[in-house]
Amino acid sequence: MPVLAVTRLGRYYRTTVPREVRKILELKEDDVIEWVLENNKIVIRKRGKEND
Repeated sequence: MPVLAVTRLGRYYRTTVPREVRKILELKEDDVIEWVLENNKIVIRKRGKEND
């Protein structure tokens, strides 16, 4: 699985969603993303409008 980007945790454990990921997931301000544990890995995905 290719690494798209690397980020660092900042104050209060915050990080920035990298540009490459925002483009692939077509993320916009106020979109909701989900953090899902699958097979001991974290998957980040855009939450659909029907799930908000």
